[in-house]
Amino acid sequence: MREYIRPSDIANEISMKRSLFNGSFLIVEGVTDTRLYGKFIDRLMCQIIPAHSKDNVRTALREMSARRNFSKILGIIDSDTDKLRGISHRPPAFVTDCRDTDAVMIRSTALDDVLAEYGDCNKMLSFANKYGEIRDAVAGSCYALGLLMYVSEVNGHGLSFKDLDHSMFVDRKGLRTDTNAMIDAVLDNSPNSGADKRKVAAHLNKELAEDRDPWDVCRGHDMVSVLAIGLREVFGSYNCRCIKASELAGALRLAYDRETFRTTRLFSESEEWCSSNNFRVWY
Repeated sequence: MREYIRPSDIANEISMKRSLFNGSFLIVEGVTDTRLYGKFIDRLMCQIIPAHSKDNVRTALREMSARRNFSKILGIIDSDTDKLRGISHRPPAFVTDCRDTDAVMIRSTALDDVLAEYGDCNKMLSFANKYGEIRDAVAGSCYALGLLMYVSEVNGHGLSFKDLDHSMFVDRKGLRTDTNAMIDAVLDNSPNSGADKRKVAAHLNKELAEDRDPWDVCRGHDMVSVLAIGLREVFGSYNCRCIKASELAGALRLAYDRETFRTTRLFSESEEWCSSNNFRVWY
């Protein structure tokens, strides 16, 4: 049913709640975002609402601020490939520091806490000595895949990245990605795209020659999936031999705390915006 929710539905929900609540509203993309950012809002002064898509967040913000003249509203959206495409956003929409929220958590100390819980110290040290720090290895593993998503968007390849099996192209020892196998896996996952592998590979290789920030490129979902492979197969302790990516994402959300969030650009810019418009969101 979530796919049938329209921006006007979100705007109407906020308008109805305003009759009983005089505070501000934070609109986020999805349910997991409400779990994360809900930890950091001032619940006496702000209510959080999932819009169930990035477009719904942006359109609902415009509806409330421009057409309904409501200023105590804020939205958080994933950067996705917007930064790579040169697309910027203006308040009251604010974007994540990295490509998405999961990527932000993996770059933060939340990953260190999760590894302390699920990782084996000796195995992690051995891995780091051979392949580099786990955080960097995971990002490096997902860099080409993130660029392939960007390549597909800008060139109209129509590739599908939903429900990918990352184990088909990620090495279980060093978490390194076989780019050719990755392209094959994505093409197999995209039966309706009609994309030509040689053209896709050429476009990807051109982008790989560029020097881009991996935290703008790598999708958090992919990094969590690769991290889960690492914990199950390489450097995890006995308690995570069957850990799933969804469970790992939940652990990262629990480990990501208020103090860490307050170090982000997202927090500082949105807090300044709230202050200048005389309302409160964050606790």
